[in-house]
Amino acid sequence: MLAVARRRLLLFPVPLRFFSVASTTAEQTVSYLVSTCGLSPAEAARAAASVRVASPGSTGNADAVLALFRRYGFTEADITNTVRMFPIVLASDPDKTLQPKLDFLASVGVTTPLFGRLVSISPIILHRRIEAHLVPLFDSLREILGSDSNIVTVLRKIPFILRYPHKDILLSVATLRDVHGISPSELSKLIALKPGVVLQCPDRINEIVQVIENVGVEPGNPMFVYMFAILSRMKAPTLENKFAVFRSFGFDKDDVNVMLRRYPGSMAVSEEKIKKTVAFLIGKAGLSREEIVRYPNTLALSLDSHCRRCAVFAVLRREGKPVAKHRLPSALHVSKAQFEEMYVLRHHQDVPDVSRAFRGEIPFEGF
Repeated sequence: MLAVARRRLLLFPVPLRFFSVASTTAEQTVSYLVSTCGLSPAEAARAAASVRVASPGSTGNADAVLALFRRYGFTEADITNTVRMFPIVLASDPDKTLQPKLDFLASVGVTTPLFGRLVSISPIILHRRIEAHLVPLFDSLREILGSDSNIVTVLRKIPFILRYPHKDILLSVATLRDVHGISPSELSKLIALKPGVVLQCPDRINEIVQVIENVGVEPGNPMFVYMFAILSRMKAPTLENKFAVFRSFGFDKDDVNVMLRRYPGSMAVSEEKIKKTVAFLIGKAGLSREEIVRYPNTLALSLDSHCRRCAVFAVLRREGKPVAKHRLPSALHVSKAQFEEMYVLRHHQDVPDVSRAFRGEIPFEGF
């Protein structure tokens, strides 16, 4: 075959003009993509392999596509991102291929500036069939979320959901609802907290539910939804590493389970922060493991906040104020406003150092 092809080339040589024209067209395309679509020269060179925009005077289709996007409120950044990810869109028919998809999104309540964001993140939807993809996808979301306004709210949080087949979303919901018995109200709360749950595969959902049940929380428990939303952000190895950190400080399995049940956010902090916070609370602030288990939200507060509050307590104890006999663990977990009211504002007149300590001007060295 190769020999035959070579003979044909010898018999019918390709004019050098062909290569010159092709090279010129590619250069013109790169120039158009840079000057009109905002791509960098390197991005434009890559995109030019997918689309050809010829010399001035024959860029009508691409110009019409860009004009259509602007009519729907696309920003220049939206246009650049869309063309960068999906350059062939410039060769699409703006009236027959693109506008029907944009009109469909408008019909379900998508407006500017969400239009441009949705398309720039998932431009492939512009080449998906409405009846085969968008209609069943929105029907599925409508069944789960109840209304188009709720769908739009979810789209703002996870715009890439438009890429997913509706069958995958229904399978995820069915796993939660039918396999694990999540009630419709719980499902609605869960999706509001963590919209991405509708994109979790069944195996991942089963894994998260198993961890929650091992902690002692079942569907129907008010904490189930919040625990699922938090644990869904972490893979099993990450969660196990955090458990290992707690064990290194002497916490046992029941301690960790109690902290999770009381405050699921205690597992949302990084391993490094858990190490530093627990070391501070036990080593410098003098808390016991039992007190940390009782107030697990102290793990989510910043070390700076703990240092300042402990410094305030140190000043009050130095001055012999009765309020300093209050239990420190309870003082560390209240809101900033509550702490300031109870321990700073009430004493700043006769003990000015409490204000300085609260501002971080007096370092805490430990009790």
